[in-house]
Amino acid sequence: MADFEDKVKAAFDAEFERTRPRPGLRGRVIANAVATPRAQRRGFGAWLTPPRLALAGAAAAVLVVAGVGLRVATQGPTVAVKPTPTASPLVLAFGKLPQPGLHPPVGLGAGGGGASSVIPYFGPATMTWSGQLPKVPPSAPVYRFTLPTVADADAFAARLGATLQPSSPKDPDRIYRGPNGYQLRISFNSSVAGEPTYAIIRQSGPSPNRPFTEDAAHGAADAELAKLGLVPSWKSTVQVSRLNPSSDQPLIFVVQYQRVFPLGGGVVALEVDGNGDPSGIRVLVDSAGTILEIDGVLRQAEEPATYPLRAPSTIVNAAVNATPLTNESGPAPAVALTRVTLVYTVVESGGIGYMEPAYLFTGTFSRDGYPYEKRVLIPALGPSALR
Repeated sequence: MADFEDKVKAAFDAEFERTRPRPGLRGRVIANAVATPRAQRRGFGAWLTPPRLALAGAAAAVLVVAGVGLRVATQGPTVAVKPTPTASPLVLAFGKLPQPGLHPPVGLGAGGGGASSVIPYFGPATMTWSGQLPKVPPSAPVYRFTLPTVADADAFAARLGATLQPSSPKDPDRIYRGPNGYQLRISFNSSVAGEPTYAIIRQSGPSPNRPFTEDAAHGAADAELAKLGLVPSWKSTVQVSRLNPSSDQPLIFVVQYQRVFPLGGGVVALEVDGNGDPSGIRVLVDSAGTILEIDGVLRQAEEPATYPLRAPSTIVNAAVNATPLTNESGPAPAVALTRVTLVYTVVESGGIGYMEPAYLFTGTFSRDGYPYEKRVLIPALGPSALR
Protein backbone atom coordinates (compact mmCIF):
# COMPACT_ATOMS: atom_id res chain seq x y z
CA MET A 1 0.00 0.00 0.00
CA ALA A 2 2.88 2.37 0.75
CA ASP A 3 4.15 1.91 -2.77
CA PHE A 4 0.70 2.80 -4.14
CA GLU A 5 0.48 5.85 -1.90
CA ASP A 6 3.88 7.04 -3.06
CA LYS A 7 2.84 6.68 -6.71
CA VAL A 8 -0.41 8.58 -6.10
CA LYS A 9 1.41 11.35 -4.27
CA ALA A 10 4.02 11.61 -7.04
CA ALA A 11 1.29 11.75 -9.71
CA PHE A 12 -0.58 14.40 -7.71
CA ASP A 13 2.54 16.55 -7.28
CA ALA A 14 3.38 16.30 -11.01
CA GLU A 15 -0.19 17.24 -12.02
CA PHE A 16 -0.25 20.02 -9.44
CA GLU A 17 2.93 21.56 -10.93
CA ARG A 18 1.55 21.44 -14.48
CA THR A 19 -1.94 22.91 -13.88
CA ARG A 20 -1.32 25.27 -10.95
CA PRO A 21 -4.90 25.31 -9.57
CA ARG A 22 -6.26 27.94 -7.22
CA PRO A 23 -4.34 28.23 -3.93
CA GLY A 24 -5.61 25.95 -1.17
CA LEU A 25 -7.28 23.44 -3.50
CA ARG A 26 -5.28 20.50 -2.21
CA GLY A 27 -5.92 21.39 1.41
CA ARG A 28 -9.65 21.88 0.84
CA VAL A 29 -10.04 18.49 -0.88
CA ILE A 30 -8.19 16.68 1.89
CA ALA A 31 -10.07 18.57 4.60
CA ASN A 32 -13.39 17.66 3.05
CA ALA A 33 -12.37 14.00 2.98
CA VAL A 34 -11.19 14.00 6.59
CA ALA A 35 -14.43 15.70 7.72
CA THR A 36 -16.46 12.56 6.84
CA PRO A 37 -18.52 11.66 9.94
CA ARG A 38 -16.82 8.96 12.04
CA ALA A 39 -20.05 7.36 13.15
CA GLN A 40 -20.64 5.96 9.68
CA ARG A 41 -18.18 3.03 9.69
CA ARG A 42 -20.18 0.55 7.68
CA GLY A 43 -19.69 -0.42 4.09
CA PHE A 44 -17.52 1.99 2.15
CA GLY A 45 -17.33 4.43 5.10
CA ALA A 46 -15.71 1.77 7.29
CA TRP A 47 -12.77 1.60 4.92
CA LEU A 48 -12.00 5.34 5.41
CA THR A 49 -9.62 5.08 8.34
CA PRO A 50 -7.35 8.13 8.93
CA PRO A 51 -4.40 6.72 6.92
CA ARG A 52 -6.70 5.86 4.05
CA LEU A 53 -8.40 9.30 4.25
CA ALA A 54 -5.13 10.96 3.44
CA LEU A 55 -4.66 8.64 0.49
CA ALA A 56 -8.26 9.19 -0.69
CA GLY A 57 -7.82 12.93 -0.33
CA ALA A 58 -4.67 12.87 -2.45
CA ALA A 59 -6.39 10.75 -5.08
CA ALA A 60 -9.42 13.02 -5.08
CA ALA A 61 -7.18 16.02 -5.53
CA VAL A 62 -5.54 14.35 -8.53
CA LEU A 63 -8.97 13.69 -10.06
CA VAL A 64 -10.15 17.23 -9.38
CA VAL A 65 -7.04 18.78 -10.90
CA ALA A 66 -7.20 16.42 -13.86
CA GLY A 67 -10.84 17.33 -14.35
CA VAL A 68 -9.97 21.01 -14.30
CA GLY A 69 -7.27 20.41 -16.88
CA LEU A 70 -9.70 18.51 -19.10
CA ARG A 71 -12.30 21.26 -18.86
CA VAL A 72 -9.74 23.93 -19.72
CA ALA A 73 -8.44 21.86 -22.65
CA THR A 74 -11.91 21.27 -24.09
CA GLN A 75 -13.39 24.72 -23.47
CA GLY A 76 -10.45 26.87 -24.50
CA PRO A 77 -8.89 29.72 -22.56
CA THR A 78 -10.90 31.56 -19.94
CA VAL A 79 -12.37 34.82 -21.28
CA ALA A 80 -12.92 37.70 -18.90
CA VAL A 81 -16.56 38.84 -19.03
CA LYS A 82 -16.99 42.57 -18.67
CA PRO A 83 -20.18 43.82 -16.99
CA THR A 84 -22.68 45.50 -19.31
CA PRO A 85 -22.18 49.24 -18.93
CA THR A 86 -25.16 51.23 -17.76
CA ALA A 87 -26.58 53.83 -20.12
CA SER A 88 -24.83 57.15 -19.65
CA PRO A 89 -26.97 60.26 -19.21
CA LEU A 90 -27.63 62.41 -22.23
CA VAL A 91 -25.20 65.24 -22.67
CA LEU A 92 -26.89 68.66 -22.61
CA ALA A 93 -25.31 69.98 -25.81
CA PHE A 94 -26.75 73.48 -25.37
CA GLY A 95 -26.47 73.47 -21.58
CA LYS A 96 -29.49 74.08 -19.38
CA LEU A 97 -32.30 75.81 -21.27
CA PRO A 98 -34.83 78.52 -20.38
CA GLN A 99 -38.30 77.24 -19.54
CA PRO A 100 -41.01 77.56 -22.21
CA GLY A 101 -44.40 79.01 -21.42
CA LEU A 102 -47.46 80.70 -22.86
CA HIS A 103 -47.36 84.48 -23.23
CA PRO A 104 -50.70 85.72 -24.60
CA PRO A 105 -50.93 89.32 -25.84
CA VAL A 106 -53.72 90.71 -23.64
CA GLY A 107 -56.30 89.26 -21.28
CA LEU A 108 -58.14 86.39 -22.89
CA GLY A 109 -55.55 86.01 -25.61
CA ALA A 110 -57.16 87.95 -28.45
CA GLY A 111 -54.98 88.05 -31.52
CA GLY A 112 -54.34 84.34 -31.85
CA GLY A 113 -53.09 82.77 -35.04
CA GLY A 114 -56.19 80.94 -36.25
CA ALA A 115 -59.92 81.14 -36.71
CA SER A 116 -60.67 79.27 -33.50
CA SER A 117 -64.25 78.50 -32.51
CA VAL A 118 -63.38 78.98 -28.82
CA ILE A 119 -61.83 81.84 -26.86
CA PRO A 120 -58.44 81.07 -25.26
CA TYR A 121 -58.52 81.50 -21.48
CA PHE A 122 -55.47 81.95 -19.25
CA GLY A 123 -57.07 83.18 -16.02
CA PRO A 124 -57.73 81.49 -12.64
CA ALA A 125 -59.55 78.16 -12.70
CA THR A 126 -60.18 75.14 -10.49
CA MET A 127 -58.77 72.37 -12.63
CA THR A 128 -58.94 68.59 -12.69
CA TRP A 129 -57.56 66.02 -15.12
CA SER A 130 -59.76 63.46 -16.92
CA GLY A 131 -58.01 62.81 -20.22
CA GLN A 132 -55.82 60.14 -21.77
CA LEU A 133 -52.05 60.54 -21.64
CA PRO A 134 -50.16 60.27 -24.95
CA LYS A 135 -47.20 58.00 -25.65
CA VAL A 136 -43.99 59.95 -26.09
CA PRO A 137 -40.35 58.95 -26.68
CA PRO A 138 -37.75 59.18 -23.87
CA SER A 139 -35.96 62.01 -25.67
CA ALA A 140 -36.56 64.58 -28.40
CA PRO A 141 -34.55 67.20 -30.28
CA VAL A 142 -34.21 70.82 -29.21
CA TYR A 143 -33.46 73.32 -31.99
CA ARG A 144 -31.18 76.30 -31.42
CA PHE A 145 -30.95 79.29 -33.75
CA THR A 146 -29.61 82.83 -33.76
CA LEU A 147 -32.32 85.48 -33.80
CA PRO A 148 -32.25 87.56 -37.00
CA THR A 149 -30.83 91.08 -37.01
CA VAL A 150 -31.91 94.19 -38.89
CA ALA A 151 -29.46 93.23 -41.64
CA ASP A 152 -31.14 89.83 -41.91
CA ALA A 153 -34.54 91.51 -42.19
CA ASP A 154 -33.30 93.79 -44.98
CA ALA A 155 -31.84 90.81 -46.84
CA PHE A 156 -35.17 88.95 -46.54
CA ALA A 157 -37.02 91.99 -47.94
CA ALA A 158 -34.52 92.28 -50.82
CA ARG A 159 -35.20 88.66 -51.84
CA LEU A 160 -38.88 89.57 -52.13
CA GLY A 161 -38.07 92.68 -54.17
CA ALA A 162 -39.20 95.04 -51.40
CA THR A 163 -37.52 98.34 -50.48
CA LEU A 164 -37.31 99.98 -47.06
CA GLN A 165 -39.77 102.85 -46.42
CA PRO A 166 -39.53 105.74 -43.95
CA SER A 167 -41.44 105.03 -40.74
CA SER A 168 -42.38 106.82 -37.57
CA PRO A 169 -39.81 106.73 -34.74
CA LYS A 170 -42.61 105.38 -32.56
CA ASP A 171 -43.14 102.43 -34.88
CA PRO A 172 -40.71 99.65 -33.87
CA ASP A 173 -41.37 97.66 -37.06
CA ARG A 174 -39.42 97.92 -40.30
CA ILE A 175 -41.74 98.65 -43.25
CA TYR A 176 -40.99 97.85 -46.89
CA ARG A 177 -42.83 98.46 -50.15
CA GLY A 178 -43.25 95.44 -52.42
CA PRO A 179 -43.40 95.40 -56.23
CA ASN A 180 -47.01 94.14 -56.50
CA GLY A 181 -48.78 96.67 -54.36
CA TYR A 182 -48.19 95.00 -51.01
CA GLN A 183 -46.53 96.12 -47.80
CA LEU A 184 -43.95 94.04 -45.92
CA ARG A 185 -43.79 94.62 -42.19
CA ILE A 186 -41.11 92.96 -40.03
CA SER A 187 -41.55 93.05 -36.26
CA PHE A 188 -38.75 92.35 -33.78
CA ASN A 189 -40.85 92.45 -30.63
CA SER A 190 -43.74 90.05 -31.20
CA SER A 191 -44.72 88.93 -27.71
CA VAL A 192 -46.87 86.07 -28.98
CA ALA A 193 -44.33 84.63 -31.43
CA GLY A 194 -41.33 85.15 -29.16
CA GLU A 195 -39.16 85.85 -32.23
CA PRO A 196 -39.13 88.24 -35.23
CA THR A 197 -42.08 87.87 -37.60
CA TYR A 198 -43.05 89.14 -41.02
CA ALA A 199 -46.42 90.13 -42.51
CA ILE A 200 -47.04 90.66 -46.23
CA ILE A 201 -50.23 92.71 -46.53
CA ARG A 202 -52.21 93.67 -49.64
CA GLN A 203 -53.29 97.29 -49.60
CA SER A 204 -56.65 96.60 -51.24
CA GLY A 205 -59.65 95.17 -49.37
CA PRO A 206 -61.27 91.79 -49.97
CA SER A 207 -63.35 91.17 -53.07
CA PRO A 208 -67.15 90.85 -52.92
CA ASN A 209 -68.30 87.42 -51.88
CA ARG A 210 -68.19 84.80 -54.60
CA PRO A 211 -68.63 81.03 -54.60
CA PHE A 212 -65.32 79.60 -53.36
CA THR A 213 -64.15 76.48 -51.54
CA GLU A 214 -61.54 75.56 -48.96
CA ASP A 215 -59.64 73.48 -51.52
CA ALA A 216 -59.51 76.45 -53.91
CA ALA A 217 -58.22 78.70 -51.11
CA HIS A 218 -55.54 76.11 -50.27
CA GLY A 219 -54.47 76.00 -53.92
CA ALA A 220 -54.27 79.80 -54.15
CA ALA A 221 -52.14 79.95 -50.98
CA ASP A 222 -49.78 77.25 -52.27
CA ALA A 223 -49.31 79.10 -55.56
CA GLU A 224 -48.53 82.43 -53.87
CA LEU A 225 -46.01 80.92 -51.47
CA ALA A 226 -44.26 79.24 -54.40
CA LYS A 227 -44.23 82.51 -56.35
CA LEU A 228 -42.60 84.39 -53.44
CA GLY A 229 -40.19 81.60 -52.53
CA LEU A 230 -41.83 81.10 -49.13
CA VAL A 231 -42.84 77.44 -49.40
CA PRO A 232 -42.05 75.87 -46.00
CA SER A 233 -38.84 73.86 -45.89
CA TRP A 234 -40.23 71.92 -42.92
CA LYS A 235 -42.97 69.31 -42.71
CA SER A 236 -46.40 70.79 -42.12
CA THR A 237 -50.06 70.03 -41.76
CA VAL A 238 -52.55 72.38 -43.44
CA GLN A 239 -55.89 73.46 -42.02
CA VAL A 240 -58.35 75.71 -43.88
CA SER A 241 -61.06 77.59 -42.00
CA ARG A 242 -63.34 80.60 -42.56
CA LEU A 243 -62.55 83.80 -40.75
CA ASN A 244 -66.02 85.35 -41.23
CA PRO A 245 -68.73 82.69 -41.49
CA SER A 246 -71.46 85.34 -41.70
CA SER A 247 -72.76 85.93 -45.25
CA ASP A 248 -73.11 89.70 -44.68
CA GLN A 249 -69.35 90.08 -44.19
CA PRO A 250 -66.48 89.54 -46.65
CA LEU A 251 -65.68 85.85 -46.91
CA ILE A 252 -62.04 85.23 -45.94
CA PHE A 253 -60.34 81.85 -45.75
CA VAL A 254 -57.51 81.17 -43.32
CA VAL A 255 -54.96 78.68 -44.66
CA GLN A 256 -52.73 77.64 -41.74
CA TYR A 257 -49.49 75.74 -42.40
CA GLN A 258 -48.56 74.37 -38.98
CA ARG A 259 -45.07 72.95 -38.55
CA VAL A 260 -44.81 69.23 -37.70
CA PHE A 261 -41.91 67.63 -35.82
CA PRO A 262 -41.61 63.85 -36.47
CA LEU A 263 -40.15 62.18 -33.36
CA GLY A 264 -40.02 58.57 -34.52
CA GLY A 265 -42.31 55.64 -33.87
CA GLY A 266 -45.25 57.49 -35.38
CA VAL A 267 -45.08 60.23 -32.72
CA VAL A 268 -45.29 63.83 -33.96
CA ALA A 269 -45.43 67.22 -32.25
CA LEU A 270 -46.91 70.44 -33.63
CA GLU A 271 -45.57 73.97 -33.24
CA VAL A 272 -47.61 76.52 -31.28
CA ASP A 273 -47.05 80.17 -30.46
CA GLY A 274 -47.24 81.95 -27.11
CA ASN A 275 -51.00 81.92 -27.35
CA GLY A 276 -51.15 78.15 -27.80
CA ASP A 277 -52.33 78.61 -31.40
CA PRO A 278 -50.86 76.85 -34.46
CA SER A 279 -47.58 78.40 -35.61
CA GLY A 280 -45.86 78.33 -38.97
CA ILE A 281 -47.23 80.29 -41.95
CA ARG A 282 -50.74 81.74 -42.21
CA VAL A 283 -52.29 82.91 -45.48
CA LEU A 284 -55.56 84.88 -45.78
CA VAL A 285 -57.44 84.37 -49.07
CA ASP A 286 -60.68 86.05 -50.17
CA SER A 287 -63.46 84.40 -52.17
CA ALA A 288 -61.94 85.64 -55.46
CA GLY A 289 -58.68 83.78 -54.74
CA THR A 290 -56.82 87.00 -53.95
CA ILE A 291 -54.10 86.79 -51.30
CA LEU A 292 -54.79 89.37 -48.61
CA GLU A 293 -52.04 88.62 -46.10
CA ILE A 294 -49.17 86.21 -45.40
CA ASP A 295 -47.77 85.91 -41.86
CA GLY A 296 -44.75 83.91 -40.76
CA VAL A 297 -41.64 83.85 -38.58
CA LEU A 298 -38.28 85.19 -39.75
CA ARG A 299 -36.06 82.34 -38.58
CA GLN A 300 -32.41 81.55 -39.20
CA ALA A 301 -30.82 78.11 -39.70
CA GLU A 302 -31.45 75.67 -36.85
CA GLU A 303 -29.07 73.35 -35.01
CA PRO A 304 -30.60 70.25 -33.32
CA ALA A 305 -29.50 68.43 -30.15
CA THR A 306 -31.19 65.58 -28.25
CA TYR A 307 -32.58 66.21 -24.74
CA PRO A 308 -34.43 63.92 -22.27
CA LEU A 309 -38.22 64.16 -21.95
CA ARG A 310 -40.41 63.77 -18.89
CA ALA A 311 -43.31 61.34 -19.15
CA PRO A 312 -46.64 63.23 -19.26
CA SER A 313 -47.86 61.29 -16.22
CA THR A 314 -45.24 63.04 -14.08
CA ILE A 315 -46.49 66.56 -14.78
CA VAL A 316 -50.30 66.20 -14.50
CA ASN A 317 -50.18 67.57 -10.97
CA ALA A 318 -48.17 70.58 -12.16
CA ALA A 319 -50.79 71.25 -14.86
CA VAL A 320 -53.85 71.23 -12.59
CA ASN A 321 -52.06 73.49 -10.10
CA ALA A 322 -50.52 75.86 -12.66
CA THR A 323 -50.42 79.56 -11.81
CA PRO A 324 -52.82 81.63 -13.97
CA LEU A 325 -51.21 83.95 -16.50
CA THR A 326 -53.90 86.64 -16.39
CA ASN A 327 -56.30 88.10 -13.85
CA GLU A 328 -59.97 87.77 -14.78
CA SER A 329 -63.03 89.19 -13.04
CA GLY A 330 -65.71 86.93 -11.68
CA PRO A 331 -65.52 83.53 -10.00
CA ALA A 332 -62.90 81.05 -11.17
CA PRO A 333 -64.51 78.45 -13.45
CA ALA A 334 -64.25 74.72 -12.80
CA VAL A 335 -62.41 73.18 -15.75
CA ALA A 336 -61.70 69.54 -16.52
CA LEU A 337 -58.52 69.31 -18.57
CA THR A 338 -59.30 66.57 -21.09
CA ARG A 339 -56.49 66.78 -23.62
CA VAL A 340 -52.70 66.97 -23.52
CA THR A 341 -50.46 67.12 -26.59
CA LEU A 342 -46.71 67.27 -27.09
CA VAL A 343 -45.93 70.55 -28.87
CA TYR A 344 -42.97 72.76 -29.73
CA THR A 345 -42.71 76.44 -28.93
CA VAL A 346 -40.05 79.15 -29.10
CA VAL A 347 -38.07 80.40 -26.11
CA GLU A 348 -35.63 83.31 -26.37
CA SER A 349 -32.64 83.96 -24.12
CA GLY A 350 -29.71 86.30 -24.68
CA GLY A 351 -30.29 86.76 -28.40
CA ILE A 352 -30.56 82.99 -28.98
CA GLY A 353 -33.78 81.22 -29.87
CA TYR A 354 -34.68 77.66 -28.84
CA MET A 355 -37.47 75.52 -30.22
CA GLU A 356 -38.35 73.37 -27.20
CA PRO A 357 -40.87 70.58 -26.56
CA ALA A 358 -43.67 71.14 -24.04
CA TYR A 359 -47.01 69.63 -22.98
CA LEU A 360 -50.12 71.67 -23.81
CA PHE A 361 -53.10 70.85 -21.57
CA THR A 362 -56.55 72.09 -22.62
CA GLY A 363 -60.12 71.92 -21.36
CA THR A 364 -63.30 73.78 -22.36
CA PHE A 365 -66.02 75.52 -20.38
CA SER A 366 -68.82 78.01 -21.06
CA ARG A 367 -69.36 81.47 -19.63
CA ASP A 368 -72.20 83.84 -20.54
CA GLY A 369 -73.05 81.63 -23.50
CA TYR A 370 -69.57 81.72 -25.01
CA PRO A 371 -67.20 78.73 -25.30
CA TYR A 372 -63.76 79.12 -23.70
CA GLU A 373 -60.67 76.94 -23.71
CA LYS A 374 -58.35 76.88 -20.72
CA ARG A 375 -54.73 76.43 -21.84
CA VAL A 376 -51.79 75.36 -19.68
CA LEU A 377 -48.25 74.77 -20.95
CA ILE A 378 -45.81 72.64 -18.94
CA PRO A 379 -42.14 72.07 -19.98
CA ALA A 380 -41.52 68.58 -21.38
CA LEU A 381 -37.77 68.57 -20.73
CA GLY A 382 -36.49 66.95 -17.56
CA PRO A 383 -35.83 69.28 -14.60
CA SER A 384 -32.08 68.71 -14.92
CA ALA A 385 -32.19 70.22 -18.42
CA LEU A 386 -33.91 73.46 -17.39
CA ARG A 387 -32.62 76.57 -15.67
